[in-house]
Amino acid sequence: MFLLASGDAPAEDELPEGYRGWPYKAPTPLSVPGATTLFFAEDVQALMANHDILLVNVAPITLGPADTTGKRSWIARRDKPSQQLPGSIWLPNVGYRSLNPQMEAYFRKNLAFHTAGDKSHLLLFYCTADCWMSWNSVKRAHQEYGYRNLYWYPYGTDGWKEQELELEAAAPEPFSSHRDLPDAARD
Repeated sequence: MFLLASGDAPAEDELPEGYRGWPYKAPTPLSVPGATTLFFAEDVQALMANHDILLVNVAPITLGPADTTGKRSWIARRDKPSQQLPGSIWLPNVGYRSLNPQMEAYFRKNLAFHTAGDKSHLLLFYCTADCWMSWNSVKRAHQEYGYRNLYWYPYGTDGWKEQELELEAAAPEPFSSHRDLPDAARD
């Protein structure tokens, strides 16, 4: 498992007040305000086996330009197919320091849709090891959107692979379809 050497992770007093920006691939802290950190794949598996939990992959991907109808689509890498933990949804690019209104709506509406608007639904966010995008997305889901039962798996797909666990092919939630998703929210 990825073990942090002393001093690799930022000290709690070095954490950004808001969200972390570039470089996103850098040592992360050991915790996220408002979430429980799971360091071991076995703990993630136990949570998946015993609870109704939504796994949210937030790995980045390129968003293509608008077509003639104004719709935008994700551009997948041909040289390296994306993978994720089994049963996950993929919401790319929602972990950047700042989100434009369209990306913010994509994130918020997809969370509301996949949790049926239940802010107490269990959510687990991940990306790869040393990825601030997952840290940012957990913090945003808690502080801006009000989700209360959050988990963070900071080693993500790298930690899963290291434990020789199966990953599945990842397909991002369509970007343009978020306009049609409801803004449902209930406590």
